[in-house]
Amino acid sequence: MSDSSIFAAIAISLAVVFGVIGAIQLIGPRFVRAAYHRWDYPQRLRLLTGLLDLGAAFMLAVPALRGWGIALAAILTFGSVIIFLSHRQYRYAMPAIGLLIALVPAAVSIPRTGPVQFVVQRQISAEVSQSFAAVDTSDLSAPSVE
Repeated sequence: MSDSSIFAAIAISLAVVFGVIGAIQLIGPRFVRAAYHRWDYPQRLRLLTGLLDLGAAFMLAVPALRGWGIALAAILTFGSVIIFLSHRQYRYAMPAIGLLIALVPAAVSIPRTGPVQFVVQRQISAEVSQSFAAVDTSDLSAPSVE
């Protein structure tokens, strides 16, 4: 297994994790609903978070969108860490911090595009090249401030 495939496997594993988290948020088992109620968050926030988690999972799974998925997943995970810590839920904050750290090696699997090369082959007639040489550039200078 090559290094890049290991990082891609990490990204796919994170996509699965975020997919499961999103599904749990959307299904809303009793303990999740109770936590939102206890912390005075509306249930709509739970649904929005679930949809965003599923979006992050999808983007992490698609190599061309992986950078955006990592960014969205990092924002969501950082927010959850802050919420857990502010409510003194250290036991839940630690795995979220681990998930945040796992996004770093997943970033290595973002596909890199090669250098863009443009090859233009055009013949320019003598008349055209002379007209370019005859262009007056004095009007292109920056206007003076008075």
